[in-house]
Amino acid sequence: MRLTPFAKAFITIVILAVIGYAAWHYKGHELRKWATGSDKTATATGTADNSADFNALKNAPADPSRDAGSNGVQTVGLTGSGKLNRPLVVAINTWAGHSPGIVFNDGLEAGPASQYRKRFNMDVKFVLIEDPAAKLAAFRKGDVDIMWNTVDNWAREASILAENNQKARSIVMQDWSRGGDGIVSLSSIKSIEELKGHKISCTQFTPSHFLILYLLSQSGLSAADRADVEKNIIFTQDAPAAAAMFKAKQVDAAVTWEPDLSAAVTARGDEAHVLVSTSAATNIIADTLCARQDVIDKAPETMRDFVHGWFEGIEMIKKDPAGAYNLVGHALKLDTDTVSGMLSGLKLTPYADNAQFYGLTGGKAHYETLFDTAFVIWRKKGLVTRPVEAKDWADTRFIQALAAEYPGATVNEPKVAAKAPSSTDRAIINKQIQIHFTPGSDEIMAGSEFVLDALGETMTSFGNTYLRVEGNTDATGNATQNLTLSERRALAVKNYVTKNFPNVDPNRFQTIGHGSKNPIAENQTEAGRQLNRRTDIKVVLTTEK
Repeated sequence: MRLTPFAKAFITIVILAVIGYAAWHYKGHELRKWATGSDKTATATGTADNSADFNALKNAPADPSRDAGSNGVQTVGLTGSGKLNRPLVVAINTWAGHSPGIVFNDGLEAGPASQYRKRFNMDVKFVLIEDPAAKLAAFRKGDVDIMWNTVDNWAREASILAENNQKARSIVMQDWSRGGDGIVSLSSIKSIEELKGHKISCTQFTPSHFLILYLLSQSGLSAADRADVEKNIIFTQDAPAAAAMFKAKQVDAAVTWEPDLSAAVTARGDEAHVLVSTSAATNIIADTLCARQDVIDKAPETMRDFVHGWFEGIEMIKKDPAGAYNLVGHALKLDTDTVSGMLSGLKLTPYADNAQFYGLTGGKAHYETLFDTAFVIWRKKGLVTRPVEAKDWADTRFIQALAAEYPGATVNEPKVAAKAPSSTDRAIINKQIQIHFTPGSDEIMAGSEFVLDALGETMTSFGNTYLRVEGNTDATGNATQNLTLSERRALAVKNYVTKNFPNVDPNRFQTIGHGSKNPIAENQTEAGRQLNRRTDIKVVLTTEK
């Protein structure tokens, strides 16, 4: 969703932080001001973020399981019955991720051509509400029944609803951002680490903000350097304004979304490029629709049929993309090329993807990892005052009730494999980590699990990249033996991750041994030799336009 177009030792700390935060009410006034739109220029004054804030993501499905299907979803019947005797009102914004519902409804308004009316004898009315504060206000007032959201923002809004003794649920995942969100920068900036010292424009408390916080947490920057980068972020009212600052050469990078992402690159020609986007960080930003609890309780059959129609709308788009682009373009007042471009930057998520996302096939619910991770971040920024847990803010019954409609449905994801090293490779993330091995051996010593588990998190989030693992030794001993040892140690890192994260495709690794050829310190001292006994980690783009 857009205004216009994710260690073990730290888990306990995170849980305690969430529990202890219940007494943390002193930011309530600022929160209410921002949520109602009366303070759009508010700035965060919370604690700086670090990689531990995102630890929950490491336990998420590493890659959406290739060819995994809807098998294993436990079909449930709806408790109670009931349908609305009026149109279901759904708040959306100008974003092509809403296409399935618009196509199935044959437009924004209920009418005789609507498949919702023909197949389910129900009327659906889509209303455009671009401003998130206005959307939430209409939702809370009861003017709309379902509202657009991203899972990261849903964690913030759920806390606001809880503070006001209101309840709602995420009922369906709409899409994954797959290139629709990203960072445009000067071409001279090649990695996240190189953002240090540059001004960056971004819209606060949006998917853009969450994306850059996550990327910084995964980078090789120190905590102090990450804090410095955050201080250089200039917050704008919306994503187009962030892109406009980059176009006007007022900043060196901007976090935004399509179509402004591509337009910003075009505006500055060869001096600009997309530094990183969700085409690489594939499992960070997910769009969802959230329904009021009172409507769910009153009309569960309406909710089920709405979700069913949404999935069927995806199939209609596949069968007639040109017709769908025209229909959606007319509804959202966009040209067909813009609609097509928006859709190319996301992955619409049909039944099997939803079943996996909400953990209905037996795996971990990625919905929960995103929601709970975002909650920790917004808490540190002073944006939430009431604790909420993901599982209490989703209702999967409507997806489960449709299991018999989609037997054998599969999750379709492109396969990603590492290639041979090339001079054209661009590493968007560069880390130097210390992994302790038994001297003269490739046996990983106890105590390195935290660092290695974090690599599983990296592979989870950057689903369309490969990981280059470069082993290095000090200069002690025979150079040939050191080279062989470094190669074996790099391979040991790969083997650890693939063993402990079985959904990670081993083909996404590239292991290299440098021996003692790439020192970063003098080998004459023990301190220098220790620095040279390291493993370099690079997240490398699979393609570079």
